[in-house]
Amino acid sequence: MSHLPERPPQGGGLVMLKRAARFPPIAILILVIVAGALFVPGVADLPATDRDEALFVQATRQMHETGNYLDIRFQDEARYKKPIGIYWLQAAATAPFGGADAPLWAYRLPSQVAAFGSVLLVYAIGWTLFGSASGFVGALLFAATILIGVEARLAKTDSVLLFLTLAAQWVLASAWVRTAPVPRAAGTGRTGASPPGARLPTAMALGFWVALGLGILVKGPVVVLVVGLTLLGLTVARRSAALLGSLRPLAGLPLMLLVVLPWFAAIAYQTDGAFFSEAIGHDFLGKIAGGQESHGAPPGSYLLALLGTAWPATPFVLLAWPLMTRDWRRPGTLFCLAWLVPAWLVFEAIPTKLPHYVLPLYPALALMAGRALVTGRTIGIRGWARGLGFLLPLVPLVLGLAALGLLLFVERRLPAWTDLFLIAAIAAGLLGARAFWNGRVQAAVVSGILASAALQAGIYMFALPAFETVWLSPRIVGEAERAAGCPDVAIAAAGYTEPSLVLSAGTDLRRGSGEAAADWLAGEGCRVAAVEGR
Repeated sequence: MSHLPERPPQGGGLVMLKRAARFPPIAILILVIVAGALFVPGVADLPATDRDEALFVQATRQMHETGNYLDIRFQDEARYKKPIGIYWLQAAATAPFGGADAPLWAYRLPSQVAAFGSVLLVYAIGWTLFGSASGFVGALLFAATILIGVEARLAKTDSVLLFLTLAAQWVLASAWVRTAPVPRAAGTGRTGASPPGARLPTAMALGFWVALGLGILVKGPVVVLVVGLTLLGLTVARRSAALLGSLRPLAGLPLMLLVVLPWFAAIAYQTDGAFFSEAIGHDFLGKIAGGQESHGAPPGSYLLALLGTAWPATPFVLLAWPLMTRDWRRPGTLFCLAWLVPAWLVFEAIPTKLPHYVLPLYPALALMAGRALVTGRTIGIRGWARGLGFLLPLVPLVLGLAALGLLLFVERRLPAWTDLFLIAAIAAGLLGARAFWNGRVQAAVVSGILASAALQAGIYMFALPAFETVWLSPRIVGEAERAAGCPDVAIAAAGYTEPSLVLSAGTDLRRGSGEAAADWLAGEGCRVAAVEGR
């Protein structure tokens, strides 16, 4: 492989951030604090969201109620779209807090812990590929992105899947730098603990397969798709199977199967194969064949959505274009491109599209942005590139004004602190844009992170919980209890039967038609039916 010479940092440098990165304990502490400011606000305030989160939480709650931790049920319906992993994690997280009676934030703990762990793994991967400073800046940029902030607050699979994917990618990156044919030297950007040719420790190699197995238990083959395409791309680029061999597949594959097969065999026996026909035949293959559940979108949608979902990292990612196009032969950059490009093309080709599908690919973008900023291998901030700075205040301006306007129009009120946090996010974005235009990269990065923290706190702690008109399920249950005038009211619902209503009313909620609700009301006991007007 040929390599371009290193250039000194340009555009204002990242002196303070690079100094912090020299001391890993300080860098890790900073990352944990930043992640806490970005992920924690609102996690206990945001009501259960429909539909996925409420379905996962209710199914886990029923496991506690029934004591059956093998089968997955939503009321009496089989819930076979995803494997068991996330339900077990949520059950373990809620057990110390009352099990079935645990508060919603306890169900969100696996997503929270996985989000924190993911940020640290991005740092570890970046350190392995590029050095501590690039990994630190890349991890900061990734932590601030809107998409990981969303998934960190929801009790579903994607944050945990991200963590397990990154765990496998870290081992793969460690194996990659050990099998690189170029010598380690100053400026190569490969500053791992072992020189090329060093054997990957057995525990790490086997950990790769365990991470894949656990990822399959959480969300099926998605982890294998992302990691497998990375491995395939690197193998083709190097024209050698040495990378795969360093992962000990003869020992690792049986270990992965040992992780995966027991539950799959048990659920296949219990359901007579219904789990596989639903999870693979309907859910997985259905998303590949067409836009499932009205989530279809044309190719290129993820690229367009990147401008918002990867904010505030987006302008810094776009600055890294020279690194991606001219330095692609370097081991670290090649690894990130093999991680990013094949899987991104696959996700763009699949008709069913949701923003979080590409979340496992965002760390590759953030790390290349971090590397480009640290080494100065960026587009010069002049001419049209100056316009990228407008992205820093644009997202908080649009989201902030939309949130404030909707609160005043729909709720006729503005909760305390909402406007202050959203205005602070806009102000930080404007300061970041100014620093960006003046070439002060470090100030622009820090301002972007502060803008993201203020925006997410304002949205998740104050704005969204205040939309009482939107959160219908708790209101319906409250009205039913007031209308009943008696304790232990039984509730039926017709029309509006979202999963969050079951979560609010309890597993015994009756769902059906208006006629069925009327017949049910004729029974004995304290009963109320909530029937949608239409």
